[in-house]
Amino acid sequence: MNKFIPIVLLAAAFTGCSSEEKVTIRGSFDEDMEGVIYLDQSDVNTNKVIDSAEIKGGHFRFKAELSGPEFFQVRLGKDDFVGLLAMPGEEITLTFGASPLVMNYEVEGSPGSLKIKELDQRLFITITRLDSLKNIYSSLSEEELVARGKELETAYLAIVEAQRKQNINFILNNITSMASVKAVYQRLDENAYVLYQPRDLQFLKIVSDSLSVKYPESRHVIALRENVTSEINQMYINRLATIAAQSPVTGNDPRLPDTDGKIIALSSLRGKYVLVSFWATTSEECIAEIAALKSIYSLYRNKGLEIYQISLDASEERWKSMVQFEEIPWISVREPDPQNPVYTRAMGIQAVPANLLYDPEGNIINTNLFGRNLQIRMDQIFNK
Repeated sequence: MNKFIPIVLLAAAFTGCSSEEKVTIRGSFDEDMEGVIYLDQSDVNTNKVIDSAEIKGGHFRFKAELSGPEFFQVRLGKDDFVGLLAMPGEEITLTFGASPLVMNYEVEGSPGSLKIKELDQRLFITITRLDSLKNIYSSLSEEELVARGKELETAYLAIVEAQRKQNINFILNNITSMASVKAVYQRLDENAYVLYQPRDLQFLKIVSDSLSVKYPESRHVIALRENVTSEINQMYINRLATIAAQSPVTGNDPRLPDTDGKIIALSSLRGKYVLVSFWATTSEECIAEIAALKSIYSLYRNKGLEIYQISLDASEERWKSMVQFEEIPWISVREPDPQNPVYTRAMGIQAVPANLLYDPEGNIINTNLFGRNLQIRMDQIFNK
């Protein structure tokens, strides 16, 4: 999970909005307090100041324009703030006690913000407990570490796992709430997500699928959906690398015969971007993809692209005839025994059409890009 690289866009500010497209945030402190308080608009990783207000007689007020669910922070100092999940038309009331604000406040008028409060307070308690263990650990002598180190490490991991399970339970119980976006991206520190195990990716997928139905136009949901696609793609790439490494056949270097019987190794194409395409002439989808590949190949062949297309046709003659009929200009090879496609299996391919995109160093950088998505990726690579 620590590779999750979340990208949630900030909401745009519009003029001339109705009251139903605004949120009002009123706040007060238990004690008469003076100073400045800030309103940040938040994504998962960054916060942008969008307003500030004078605290007069312990009171303040913000108004913000929004067209859908948005995340905010109401902040006194850099690390003293509370999070909000606001909906258009809400009038949110905050009552603050002493610092830290996150543990000493009440919120009314915003069901989503109550859920954020639950998440933030649990995480604050967990981080406080972890920090306490870190301080104890760092204060021990070498002899004390021998005696207590294992015990402290076990306690630390137990706290981390308890927080992870709390976030999973929250997601499953609030699957249609935008607050679940925060639950999947919470961090214990800059480098450690609460949901850190590879299998936790399923919870990003669950939240993405659910919120895509309820809030299909939300920038936060669109960004989450893109993030999930990227992470699943990376997980697939990692799995392919593992399969290839464990296979008795070098999965990332097939050596197969072309239509003339000449053996061509994928590794002979190092130094180029190579699209390894898996197909069969009996697949209508594969045949339909030929025209798009021809267009891409003609545009980028001279810029450093090669296509290494592996046929899984049972009939060698049918494959050769189709290559000739379609006047396929790239490298076309075939698994000699399609019933036991050794290289194809070693590369983790289970169905056609499928493809893997290799960089000039021989690393897989994308999988299963077709049509417009493949064209966009080629543009990114060759038209920088």
